[in-house]
Amino acid sequence: MTREAVPAISWPNPGFFRLATILGLLGASALAALGRFQAALALTLGAAMAIVSALWLSDLVGRFKAPAPGAPARFDWKFGLKAVLRYAFVGLVLWGTVRALPADVRWVVVGLSTVVAAVVIDGLRELLTGRRSGTGASQ
Repeated sequence: MTREAVPAISWPNPGFFRLATILGLLGASALAALGRFQAALALTLGAAMAIVSALWLSDLVGRFKAPAPGAPARFDWKFGLKAVLRYAFVGLVLWGTVRALPADVRWVVVGLSTVVAAVVIDGLRELLTGRRSGTGASQ
């Protein structure tokens, strides 16, 4: 019995991060056009940290592999240290941003949500593409 090769679907695709970047830039540009430069900076910093954090998370998840059957479980301390340091860095940058721009915390949160908006848009795009091709779950 032969197994068919299943193509690996890479998530997130590079278009996802591009979409999150475009959303952040559009929001910051709109705020800057309205003369709200500190709010634009807060949104940009929030979006940058969200995108970097999402990239790191995708790298982190990509490193998880199923061990061979019967192989002993082991802990890779370098992997754990990198994960802790990455999130400590993200936390420190966000803390510094909130301390530096206390009046614009809501725009930091809006910037952080650009990744969530990109996930929603990417999911809707996949759903619509699946429906058009007749392979969607609703078929």
